[in-house]
Amino acid sequence: RRLDGALTDLERANRALRGEVERERELDRQRMAFFNAASHELKTPVTILKGQLSGMLEGVGVYRDRDKYLLRSLQVTGRMENLVQEMLAISRMESGSVTVKREPVDLSALIERQLALDAPLLEQKNQRLVKDLTPGLTVTGDDSLLGKAVGNLLSNAALYSPEGAEVRVWCGLLEGRAALTVENTGAHISEEALPHLFEAFYREEGSRSRATGGSGLGLYLVKMILDRHGAACKIENTVEGVRATVSFLPNQPAPCD
Repeated sequence: RRLDGALTDLERANRALRGEVERERELDRQRMAFFNAASHELKTPVTILKGQLSGMLEGVGVYRDRDKYLLRSLQVTGRMENLVQEMLAISRMESGSVTVKREPVDLSALIERQLALDAPLLEQKNQRLVKDLTPGLTVTGDDSLLGKAVGNLLSNAALYSPEGAEVRVWCGLLEGRAALTVENTGAHISEEALPHLFEAFYREEGSRSRATGGSGLGLYLVKMILDRHGAACKIENTVEGVRATVSFLPNQPAPCD
């Protein structure tokens, strides 16, 4: 009996070990796939930049207009910088080197700060901002990380909606939970694409990510941050456009007086 028990324990330990090894292998496969995709994403702007700079140096064809193509080259480097920053943030979070603070965060004030940063983009595209923010609504978490997540959602709404669209931002209590919604009008997402939006480098067929400067990592990073806060994000089509809804853990503090 003792031998049978020992063998059973050994088999159980072996199964657990095999499961752990398989999980590590799957994580390695995911990391490899991520960095392969990242290399591909960086290769495109590097190729564009190299071609533009070579053309300007040689004074070939349209590249004689140096001012025009210097500006375009600067825009390409901006996209590369954005991609690298997103990759670094993801790498730090996956390695566990980022400590997620657990402090009261004024969600409405955080949204206001992020909206101020996005104001130039909204103005550039002649988009109208409609906001309805519950003052003093608080959640528990990391102000900096939540700011990044909210900023990515706001930027997406502006980037992927047309000139003259509305960007609507709301925060308040939804079924007893602190929540926020970001909605843009004038554009929709195919139903086939909706389940894949939070995957790294996923692009819908005909996506304008590259044209708009999107890194392909914005929503992936949003999910990573919200997962670490016990929060969830849902993106869905509406009659007028697309809406992202973020709901935080229940029993968060109610709005402050």
